[in-house]
Amino acid sequence: MSIETDIHFDIDFDDSAARRIARYVHDVVTGLGLRGDSSFVEVDPRPAAYVALDGRMPDFPDHDVALLWKEGTGWSAAVEDRIGQLVEVARLGGDPMPMPAVVARWVAGPLQTEFAHEPSNRDFTAFVPAPRGAVLS
Repeated sequence: MSIETDIHFDIDFDDSAARRIARYVHDVVTGLGLRGDSSFVEVDPRPAAYVALDGRMPDFPDHDVALLWKEGTGWSAAVEDRIGQLVEVARLGGDPMPMPAVVARWVAGPLQTEFAHEPSNRDFTAFVPAPRGAVLS
């Protein structure tokens, strides 16, 4: 049995947007002084990026820290909870694609100060915060 169809696919794949986002994330990564070997960019279903950061946040010294980027909302800092889920703890407001130098200046904050006064999406049941005064490792 044979089925014939008149379906024609008009594939218009322009990867210039993907290259633009990859270049932008690369510029942010290098602006942070990182190599980017623990970073990735995805464009499907929506453009997003993950950048692993060196260092720890004072309140979560035993948890990995990452920068997350989403096309519509921009950059956020997240820590990995006990089960490996990323929990957003700070967000860079404004333009979703700020200059890499702006991102680099902002990133210094989460690694050195506490963001308890910023609105966040913390799931405190997933963490055991360190005593105040913990040193960046």
